[in-house]
Amino acid sequence: MRTVRDAARIRALRSPKPSIDPWKPIDVLLEDERQADGTVAPCLSVFLAGAECPFTCVHCDLWRFTLDGPTPPGALPSQLQQALRLRVWMRRPESIKLYNASNFFDPRAVPPEDLPILAAHLASFRRVTVECHPRLVGEACTRFAGSLAGRLEIAMGLETVHPDALPRLNKQMTLRQFDEAVAFLRSAGIGSRAFVLVSPPYVPAQEAVEWTVRSVKHAVDAGVDVVSLIPMRGGDGELGRLAAEGTLVPPSLRTFDRAVEACLRLDRGLVLADLWDVETLRGCSACRTQRITHLREMNRTGRIGTHVVCDQCAPLG
Repeated sequence: MRTVRDAARIRALRSPKPSIDPWKPIDVLLEDERQADGTVAPCLSVFLAGAECPFTCVHCDLWRFTLDGPTPPGALPSQLQQALRLRVWMRRPESIKLYNASNFFDPRAVPPEDLPILAAHLASFRRVTVECHPRLVGEACTRFAGSLAGRLEIAMGLETVHPDALPRLNKQMTLRQFDEAVAFLRSAGIGSRAFVLVSPPYVPAQEAVEWTVRSVKHAVDAGVDVVSLIPMRGGDGELGRLAAEGTLVPPSLRTFDRAVEACLRLDRGLVLADLWDVETLRGCSACRTQRITHLREMNRTGRIGTHVVCDQCAPLG
């Protein structure tokens, strides 16, 4: 485990945080998402503005979208109402994700008095996904799940099972704690989703695909319902320092493509690729469009389809 001193050092390296309005959602997206039964359905994602996560993970850049202080009571219900008023789409989503760049069951990030109001606003959704650190999973989750009309799903960062990398990410979590959180949720009838990083800091670039597969296996064995693969991205501060020393090598499009293929070959669980900002991943111009199309197709079908072959980008890794 890392210490408070590590968190202070990580924070000291950051650039100034942008000004965030706590009364407006950061973004609202409607995207198609493959379900466990193989069907594809629209899912609404609402990115909420709230208090910063206290864990200060090395790999996280979500702090840029958080407040300096606690989330004001009433702010999150207001943001959610604004997001739902934007629903003028022809296809009405039955699933919603509330991502607050922090922990939904941290009272500093989500005031407890707001939870019943949020639940009421979510009455029309069959599945509600929120994010939370495994160490904060507990009875508050079951109480909120009981207040919802639909089923609750909690997304948690597993990140990697690499034995050297995970302790150094300042995640302040062991694999046992992750597994215990999943088991608790399963016993309560609550769904779970795991975030797995492709090529996180401290994982050798040449081993990125292997450790992605191992991490997905661990998540599925623990009982996770959905695994979301997230390509590690660079940034300033600690991420910039790690990149400069070669400890962080974000994956190329080719590596990310190969990692998704390898995880689909497991044929276990529901594995999805997070394609937000995928266009920024490094790669050659010869196959960039083809690889992005291939990633989107794998997300839609759950099958590898036509493997992309490009001799020009092979040396990029």
